[in-house]
Amino acid sequence: MRTRCLSFHAQYRCRHAGECCRTGWEIEVDPQIVEAVHSGRVVPLRSTPEPFLRTTSSAPTVARTRTGECGFHNHQRCSLQDAGSEPLLPSACRHFPRIFLRDGRGCFLTLSHFCPTAASLLLGVAPVHVVDATRPLALDEPVEGLDARDALPPLVRPGMLTDLEGYEAWEQAVIRVLLEAPDAESALARVEGATEVVRQWSPAGGRLAGAVADAFLVGSPPAGPAPLSRPFTIVRELTGPHPLLHVPARFDQQWASLRSAAAGVLREPVARYLAASAFGNWIAYRAQGLRSIAAWLRATHDVLRVQLVNHLGQARGRAETPALIESFRAADYIMVHTVDSLAFGRAAGCLER
Repeated sequence: MRTRCLSFHAQYRCRHAGECCRTGWEIEVDPQIVEAVHSGRVVPLRSTPEPFLRTTSSAPTVARTRTGECGFHNHQRCSLQDAGSEPLLPSACRHFPRIFLRDGRGCFLTLSHFCPTAASLLLGVAPVHVVDATRPLALDEPVEGLDARDALPPLVRPGMLTDLEGYEAWEQAVIRVLLEAPDAESALARVEGATEVVRQWSPAGGRLAGAVADAFLVGSPPAGPAPLSRPFTIVRELTGPHPLLHVPARFDQQWASLRSAAAGVLREPVARYLAASAFGNWIAYRAQGLRSIAAWLRATHDVLRVQLVNHLGQARGRAETPALIESFRAADYIMVHTVDSLAFGRAAGCLER
């Protein structure tokens, strides 16, 4: 099956930064990995305080060192990868940072920017378009992700389905606006305004794709810094207290200052980040309408704004690259790896009324 991605993701190559190996996620392993360890074909690179592979209620998992690091990982090396290349990696490791969506249109691939290598791709300057993903970004089967090939198309609003052509037109229009608008606030305001028009569509009005095109003809309205939104509140409710979602007491003022001082530095990478969040979005199949998908993008931007303020502070006209990358990483740690997208879709149902 053809796999598509955004062009700035197409150049992804693992640089063995090792952040995924140090995060402490529970990584299940397949029987061939267990056999490789027991036979001595693979040995851990780091000592662990317990049996190297421990059995849980479901499947064996990778044991961790006392510092929480994967026992297979040491100094930018993985003994599993050294011994058997990609086929011997646990499925989670083989896929990370890739996020796949399959539906009736084909296969879509975006990346988790918690990976510092993926986050660095947001800092490019080349024009963005949709391209075919090739190896090593694309993976051989089996590929895991959200498989919506047998699902109904996304909803326009509760009780009204899109068709795949119409949803594709809406998604592409959203991505185009996010990439072309003068700033993220204006882009999101335009997406939300156009989406409200599209939500009024019915089959009696002709093709949905045509209605989408008409709705997005209006230009981006000027928009200043906005307060943190209801979708951001939903994210906080779903995650509970989380240090990455700490909002400074003077957040509005700090964000306005940072937005003004570092606008030229932030515009392109923030636009790419939001476009990547819209492309092949799982929320489309887990929510009750287009308004909820727009709400996800609004929440994503709000979470990112909090990270930018906390990491960059008063930028005074500049944004240091390491702090900028850490902001994207922290935002995706929340939105991709902490928030349950199905739970967000259900919670956002209140916004569809």
